[in-house]
Amino acid sequence: MNTIQLQCFLAVAENLNFARAAEEIHITQPAVTHQINSLENELGVKLFKRTTRSVSLTTDGFRFLSDAKKILNDMHIAKMRLVHKEETEPVIFSIGCHTSRELIFFPDLLKKIQLFAPSIHPVIKTLPMRALNNLLQTDGIDILFSFQENEKTAPGKFVELYKAPIVCVFPATHPLTFAKVIHIEDLLSEQLTVQEPPNTHPAVFTLQSQILQNHNPSDMLFCESYEAAITLTKAEMGITILPDIIPIRDPALCYVPFEGNISVPYGIYYKTLKNQPLIKKFITLAKEYFSSF
Repeated sequence: MNTIQLQCFLAVAENLNFARAAEEIHITQPAVTHQINSLENELGVKLFKRTTRSVSLTTDGFRFLSDAKKILNDMHIAKMRLVHKEETEPVIFSIGCHTSRELIFFPDLLKKIQLFAPSIHPVIKTLPMRALNNLLQTDGIDILFSFQENEKTAPGKFVELYKAPIVCVFPATHPLTFAKVIHIEDLLSEQLTVQEPPNTHPAVFTLQSQILQNHNPSDMLFCESYEAAITLTKAEMGITILPDIIPIRDPALCYVPFEGNISVPYGIYYKTLKNQPLIKKFITLAKEYFSSF
C-alpha cells in the first residue's frame, strides 16, 4: 500500500467519478484506475461498484474510508515533524523538589531560563526525598533542589545556593515569638510537631532527639512532610523545627533561630555539567535569585 493508491482512493470516494478524481490529483484516468485496481488486489476486496453510468463505494469501501484518511494524515504529520523538528521539538528540562512550597522559586527562574532556551518544556516533580534521589541518579530528572546530604547518600554533585539556619517555628500567639534565639531548654515543656526520618534533615533530627528525651509521647505529633508540620503549627497544635528558607516562609508563623546559629546548605544537585549548557545557565540564575536573601 502506498500514498498514491490512498490518494486515488480518497479522490474517487469523494468525487464518485474517475475522470474528476484524475483531474483533482493531476494524473491520467487510466493511472487512477490502475492504482485502484492494485489497491483492491492488495486488500483482497472490492472498494467500488462501477457501471458505465455510476461509481459508488462498496460496504468494504466505506469501512476502509476512515482508515485511509487516518493513514495519510499520520504520514503527513510524521513528515512535518521531521521537516520542522528544530522548530517544534521541545527541550525537556526536569526539575525535582521535596515540598510544594519550593515551587515559589520557579516562576522567576523559568521566565529567565526561557529567554535562554525558548523551546524549553519544564517538567516539575514534587516527590519524597528517596524517590527524587533515585530519579536524579537514573536521569529521570535533570536537577534537584535539596538540602545537602553527606557524601555517602548524596545523589549527585551539589552547588550551594543558600545557608538555611535551623529555626523553631511558632504560631503568632506563642510567647516565645519575641525571643531573639531559642535554647533547647526553652522547648522542654512544649508540644512538638515532629517530621519523621527520612523526611527531615539529620541536623534537625539531632535537635529533635535532644528535646524529645524529656517528652512524653502525648507531647508529640508525628508527621510525614514539611507541609503537614506547618499546617499543625498554624493550627496551634505544637511547634516545629526546620531549616529556614526565607522565600518559602509562611507569613502567619514566626521563625526564631536556635542558639549557635546552626545552619544547613541548601542548593541544587546535578549529575554533570559537561555538555549541559541549560543546567549551567539554570544554576547561574538560581545563584542570582538566592543572592538577594
